[in-house]
Amino acid sequence: MSHTTDLSAQMDPQISAVDDSPWRQRFGNIYKSLRQRIVLLDYPPGMRLDVDALADEFDVSRTPVRTVIQRLEAEGLAITRHGVGTSVTDLDIAQVREVWQFRIQLAEMIGQLGPKPGRVAIMDQLHQLHARCEALTPSDPTRAFAQVDVKLHDFKCNLIGNAYLRRAYDEMYYRSVRAWFQFVPKLDFETERAALLNDIAQTKNAILRGDVAAVGFITRNAVSEGLFRLDALMQEAET
Repeated sequence: MSHTTDLSAQMDPQISAVDDSPWRQRFGNIYKSLRQRIVLLDYPPGMRLDVDALADEFDVSRTPVRTVIQRLEAEGLAITRHGVGTSVTDLDIAQVREVWQFRIQLAEMIGQLGPKPGRVAIMDQLHQLHARCEALTPSDPTRAFAQVDVKLHDFKCNLIGNAYLRRAYDEMYYRSVRAWFQFVPKLDFETERAALLNDIAQTKNAILRGDVAAVGFITRNAVSEGLFRLDALMQEAET
């Protein structure tokens, strides 16, 4: 294995053909945990990321934490400033809009580049997700709503056979969806829940038919409609 391959595996466990070494597992766990905290707004924009505290929390040296932060910086979720340290990035609305538009195009490829067949055995995941979404009420915190969407995204990522498409689709989701979660309290709850329920139900039906290609178009439409509903709020935020 070349040095280049080793490096790409360290920085991107999703592309690595062998992802079972303790280092990669440790990196992957820290990376996914911090990325989800940022996206779910547990770590809001501007919050400082303390390398020493995170190393203590995950019981690792500072090196893997720094490596994770470098990855988060590359994905636009964190920024390091000299003399200030590392913090969660503010939302760049113009960038979010561009990324969201890119997600619309990427979504169509879900069922085109080596899609993995959806197994009926995993349908329980979608049934449970649908039940969780149905149970949401306007009094629930935004985080509960966001967690359902993140789980649906993870499910769809597992249908993508092409590792490079999977990484791009996953990264663009996390680069942009934070804006939706931030604006959800200003949107009509029933409209947003109905849209998410519809996405889950249509995805479930497509998997039952064995039609992974349809999942791509279902996702494309859901992402496009989400951008349409968000656009007025994003324009307001830009001004």
